[in-house]
Amino acid sequence: MSKTKIVTNLFFFVGFAILAYMIYKIGLDVIWNNIKLTGWWFVAIIGIWGVVYLVNTFAFHTIIRDGSPEAKSVGFLKTFKLTISGYAINLITPFGLLGGEPYKIIELQPKLGIQKATSSVLLYMMMHFVSHFIFWMVSIPLLFFIVPNVSVPIRVILIIAGIASLLLLWWAFTVYSNGFISKALSIAGKIPFVGKKMRAYKEKHIEKIVQMDFLIADLYKNRKKDFITSLSLELLSRYILCIEVIFMMYAIGLPIGFAQSVIIESIQSMVGNLFFFMPMQLGAREGGFILVFGILSLPAAHAVYVSLCIRIRELVWTLIGLGLMKVGKKG
Repeated sequence: MSKTKIVTNLFFFVGFAILAYMIYKIGLDVIWNNIKLTGWWFVAIIGIWGVVYLVNTFAFHTIIRDGSPEAKSVGFLKTFKLTISGYAINLITPFGLLGGEPYKIIELQPKLGIQKATSSVLLYMMMHFVSHFIFWMVSIPLLFFIVPNVSVPIRVILIIAGIASLLLLWWAFTVYSNGFISKALSIAGKIPFVGKKMRAYKEKHIEKIVQMDFLIADLYKNRKKDFITSLSLELLSRYILCIEVIFMMYAIGLPIGFAQSVIIESIQSMVGNLFFFMPMQLGAREGGFILVFGILSLPAAHAVYVSLCIRIRELVWTLIGLGLMKVGKKG
């Protein structure tokens, strides 16, 4: 069995083990009661994420398809499969991106080569981050407009978060312009204990590192149309996923508007991403929902309900994503 198959199988089996543990922690009775309460709305809730992943796939595929012969060998269905499976692995692994992104690189490497596979995955990861930053920056003024009497401490925290998002956005565009792998390894080379190994690694692989940084910068400098298309699609997916909160609130007879759903999704994701190192952001996301429901003067009990619905939706799509890892595999 090849090393690629061994690593892929490791992701698969570890993923299922963690997923089973998550189901055990939530409780089958809690999951079943929530499904009965939500009813057929769960079909819409799960289905809307099929649309989100489809838009994500178009964004990722736009980055991959740079016109080169090897890029043309990666079909859209392959990218769709990797997108869903990658997000599934990210959900259940500590530190999120330590799971899904390496998996996508391993799967793309045979067709694209290690440099192009790595740069494509890193570029899409950056696109995902940047869409979050823009999403948060737009949502914070929207919250102040809809809820003008936000308390001073919350207002200060959100303003700081908006400034931080702006700074992160500036940093992201410097990465797009120059790449960051060489610079990151130079910084790592100054870290005690591991610095010597990082410097040695950089010296040994300097040509590959330079090529990857070139490929990262190339999208922004020479493929402006693809860059704008990918970023626009990724940002669009942020707003499409807000519809699931509307579905959830309709299911319990408390309809809300799209603007409220955008605020709910943006604030909870902001809080959740502060605790990115936790699998499925356990605990942090619930706190984010309770916080934003309080700001919008919505019952805290409904915040718990929405959080549980999202947990169940995540479990379903994680199961689908892990299953897709085996689709098209031989042996």
